[in-house]
Amino acid sequence: MKTNPVQLEIFRNRFQAIVEEMASVTLRTGFTVFVKETSDFGACLVAPSGEVLAAPTETSVSLMVGLPGWEAINAFESYEEGDVCIANDPDTTRGLSTHLPDIWLWRPIFVEGEIIAFAFNFIHSSDVGGRVPGSITPVASDVWQEGLRIPPLKLLRAGVINDDIVKLILTNCRIPDQNWGDIKAEIASLATADRRVRELATRYGREAVRNGCTDLLTSAEQRARKIITSIPDGRYEASDYMEIDTGDGSDRPIRIALALTVRGEEIELDFTGSDVQVKAAFNLPTYGQPGHYMLSLALLNYFRTLDPEIPYNSGLTRPLSMVLPQGTIVNPDPGRAYGVRAATFIRVMDCIMACLGKALPSVTPANSAGAIAIVLVSNIDPETGKRRITVAQPLSGGSGGRPKQDGIDGTSFTGGWLRNVPNEVLEAEMPVLVEEYGYATDSAAPGKRRGGAGIRFRMRNLQPGTVLTARGLERFRFNAWGALGGAPGSNTHVTLNPAGDAKTIGQIDLLELAGGDVVEFVSPTGGGYGDPFTRDPQAVLDDVLDGYISEAEAQDGYGVTIRNSTVDAEATALLRSRQAPRSGTDMGAFRGEFEKKWPEAVQHDLIMALLGQPSAIRDTLRVPLERRIQSELNGGNACDRSTIDRMIIELTKETV
Repeated sequence: MKTNPVQLEIFRNRFQAIVEEMASVTLRTGFTVFVKETSDFGACLVAPSGEVLAAPTETSVSLMVGLPGWEAINAFESYEEGDVCIANDPDTTRGLSTHLPDIWLWRPIFVEGEIIAFAFNFIHSSDVGGRVPGSITPVASDVWQEGLRIPPLKLLRAGVINDDIVKLILTNCRIPDQNWGDIKAEIASLATADRRVRELATRYGREAVRNGCTDLLTSAEQRARKIITSIPDGRYEASDYMEIDTGDGSDRPIRIALALTVRGEEIELDFTGSDVQVKAAFNLPTYGQPGHYMLSLALLNYFRTLDPEIPYNSGLTRPLSMVLPQGTIVNPDPGRAYGVRAATFIRVMDCIMACLGKALPSVTPANSAGAIAIVLVSNIDPETGKRRITVAQPLSGGSGGRPKQDGIDGTSFTGGWLRNVPNEVLEAEMPVLVEEYGYATDSAAPGKRRGGAGIRFRMRNLQPGTVLTARGLERFRFNAWGALGGAPGSNTHVTLNPAGDAKTIGQIDLLELAGGDVVEFVSPTGGGYGDPFTRDPQAVLDDVLDGYISEAEAQDGYGVTIRNSTVDAEATALLRSRQAPRSGTDMGAFRGEFEKKWPEAVQHDLIMALLGQPSAIRDTLRVPLERRIQSELNGGNACDRSTIDRMIIELTKETV
């Protein structure tokens, strides 16, 4: 390295301070609730190579390290001082943006006529057009239904704004004033980065800063490799499911499969066996980019847990390689619908954590809730006649129990960066009344270290004609699994008018609410860690007194008898003596029953057979092929790859 250790640490802290200030500027000047309250935005400094140099850890989303900045940078042959570029299209940015609501801006930072770095940021827009308010619907079948697509363009040229681009963008969204306010917040954030990096170069010199950028990436890589060597070499496999309407009549959930292989100081993530792309909005457009930020985050979190001062940059992804078969849900063909890709990203994180749990069972938490539902409401302002759109609440579930602590209540490892919307802000923005917002009793999974409690959110609509969307609703049937004897997590529940003519609701595309209608959400939870009958009875009593669990759950789930707000030690000891010790991984009863019907080996062969067919006919083959396979399995017949290939030939002939 050309930078001495002291100066390298100075640069690490200075770059970190710059990106934190960038994020702070966006937070303080953003217009939409999802930006200024929930903090769904990001900021980072990027080296001229396109690798992320520094990203915030205190404010904004953690999803920045590993983004393919080179795709945006190389979209233009040259840059001038004062240029600001814009894009939101996953296909033309090749996996930089991963769905249309993420509006990305970037700006070159010049020092003495040379580009020394780039500043990048994005905001999640609450609406960019499309078929529904908020732009995201699970049932979209292609990207053109999801809103305005912006390829890489220059929003500002040499500091002069291109009004034609601004008009085009704002004409194609439902909340133009708010969107323009958010974009201006992004521009201000980039200007802050430009000023601070120039100040840094003035103080230390351009050459020193350039060397610092290179060496910080190398330092992060070296420290990540050292951590990887502490993981036992081996191949660790995991899979999980997404309960989505695939848009083609299939009743089989989407499978995410992962084989994580540790070899010395490198990790390979092989997604072979993950399902084919779908005619629904769950495709995750990674474009096969190395270390893609939506596939590597769980490992980056692990690195930062063991080494909190590690430089948070794309050097951390250099020891990672990925196998991403083309045409799968984690590397779809262009033009697919992408809006709810976060659900897929979260399930990938679950699978990575499951693999780490097999490699390091004594230090890895139980599975987290595995879902973040973004509830959005929209209506017409009766005074102005204009459309109003706002996020009501991001609903995360509880995290999994940890080796030495309970899970975190109301938030998960997989999406803990999203802040809640204060009820007062929501009620000021929209004609709704929040009747309850708190932890749901008896939702936390039992364990020696219990899982985190879920959230109950109940909202009354006060204006007829209000529409509600809720993307990312998952875990209605499949559970987050418990570890080392811990119980699996609880499921999601959504109910319309729970106190009246109650109606259970599943995934929501667009729900129109009458005046007075009440919608109640109960989020899922992570699994428990360790045998719950070994939990300290006093901790169980505390949970009862605090309202996390009921006395009945204390007895059934933990073997603790409580009378008159105290533990009955004799009854508890007797009850626990009758319970056999629990160990192993509990994935929940539903998954066990499902995999009796659809063995994983058969699912793997089905997916691989479909991937062997031309992309144009996979969508039409999927459902009839699944039905034939299921018929064979129900008849007690074997169904291997050769059988499936024969079925495909027969179906193709029938179609012709």
